[in-house]
Amino acid sequence: MGRISIKWLALGLALISLAFVVIWNRSYVDSRVDEIAIRLELLRDLRRGALETYINTAETELRFWSLNKSMQETVQSLDRGWASYSRLEGDPGRALQDLYIYGNPYGWDELYKLNDAYDGSRYSSQHAKLHPLTKLFVLERGYYDFFLIGAEGDILYSVVKEKDFATNLLEGDFKESGLSKVFSQAVEYAADDRVAIGDFTAYAPSAGTPAIFMAKAMLGVKGELLGVLAVQLPTDRIAEIMNYDAGMGETGETYLVGQDLLMRSNSRFSEVSSILETTVDTDTVELALSGETGVQFTDDYRGVEVLSAYSQVQVGDFHWAVIAEVDRQEILDIAA
Repeated sequence: MGRISIKWLALGLALISLAFVVIWNRSYVDSRVDEIAIRLELLRDLRRGALETYINTAETELRFWSLNKSMQETVQSLDRGWASYSRLEGDPGRALQDLYIYGNPYGWDELYKLNDAYDGSRYSSQHAKLHPLTKLFVLERGYYDFFLIGAEGDILYSVVKEKDFATNLLEGDFKESGLSKVFSQAVEYAADDRVAIGDFTAYAPSAGTPAIFMAKAMLGVKGELLGVLAVQLPTDRIAEIMNYDAGMGETGETYLVGQDLLMRSNSRFSEVSSILETTVDTDTVELALSGETGVQFTDDYRGVEVLSAYSQVQVGDFHWAVIAEVDRQEILDIAA
């Protein structure tokens, strides 16, 4: 065999070896992408399941309290106490705020500690009986606040005693709030025995921070509306559910996006809350909000290419995108 033939043979063998290495590397990278895609899908589904469990549990507890005979009697008793203040003071809301907010001996962050205003009123007597139980319920179950609202929209009772306490949700300063919306929706759903669930909105009484409310109508034996029971869910709890990052590497994260394309949980890459602050207008969010489920590469809200697993979670009458992602570069680094 001549020298030229040997050189071409050697070159051919080298090219074959190189092609084999390239194909093997590509196959290895593809297998790693597939593994990470499966992991992202699992994480996405686990976070969605945890969120659904949390919402369903809150819904069940609302149903329980709304059907509790003692709680039904309590809302009627508070309503009568409100009416008594109306006759005596003319403005029951202001009178009750003076007692339980502005005249409260505890600091602004500890107003919930006052059980009884000791003014000798029917309202305060009922408040003193109710408050230790509901205060314990809120603290133990991790809710932000618990409300009893009269049939006419008066906030007869709350645990925390923010500035929404003793106001009217149909006519007062908070008539456009998320709490007002779920109150009206709960009244509308009363005949169907449905729980009203709101979306995240900024809530002025809670210093303008995002809040989500759930409410359930309370009906008497003849089907008459006695009032509405509502809870304010803590944003921190939902953030904790979504910020679970075990097995997510250096860049992996899971998060929620609403129909307005704003985040409903916090970004792993932000030092401040991104709820209702960060816009996520990506291909996978659009697919998720349209009801599709899958995994694909896309640019995320930071402009970084990621592998994104997407799906949708339905909560009440609205839905959010559930996203689990990891940077493409980290996948390549792992596969290297």
